[in-house]
Amino acid sequence: MSEPQPHDDLVELIVPLVEPLIERQEKVEQGLAAQETILVELTNQLERLTSIGPEQDVSPWNLYAANPKQINELLTKINQWLPWMNATYGAGQSTNMIPACWFLHPNVVAHVVGLYVSWTAANYGSENPNSDLVYWNLRYLPDVLDIVNAPADKGGMAGCRREHRAPERTDPVPEALTDEFTQWLERGYLLPDDDEAVAQLDVSQ
Repeated sequence: MSEPQPHDDLVELIVPLVEPLIERQEKVEQGLAAQETILVELTNQLERLTSIGPEQDVSPWNLYAANPKQINELLTKINQWLPWMNATYGAGQSTNMIPACWFLHPNVVAHVVGLYVSWTAANYGSENPNSDLVYWNLRYLPDVLDIVNAPADKGGMAGCRREHRAPERTDPVPEALTDEFTQWLERGYLLPDDDEAVAQLDVSQ
């Protein structure tokens, strides 16, 4: 019967010490890989943000400039999503829900669009956990519900819990002061090649 070799004893002593180090290294490598993926996503987002210019495509949630078809599709998705949102976050409290007549309140429409768009951004397109949904739960949703629950004279829907009440619009939307704005802009924010415009403005005055 052969006697145990000294190096066998050494291996038995070293293995319990080395195995945790290997496991820790594997975890560190996994963490680094996850961080690298997150950095790639952030880099892509920054590239999209820095590339925004006059010729950038209009986002479909841009109520000012998107084409009617895009807005139609977006608002339809929101109307289909709201019952789920109300059931999930409403907790049986009407003040935690957005009334079904939301689309009849111009002030509310823009806020609900932002609420839905931020929700989709937090729930789609990312394979790694992050805090976007937590931020939506704790910040975006309560803020929009505060606006929705505001009195009618503040643009809210407080009177629509049982049935729709048309919002009161006593003050007309101010028209743009186009001529006055143009003169103000020319006086204070002239472009470098506007010397001729300055001369003409001085002559006219």
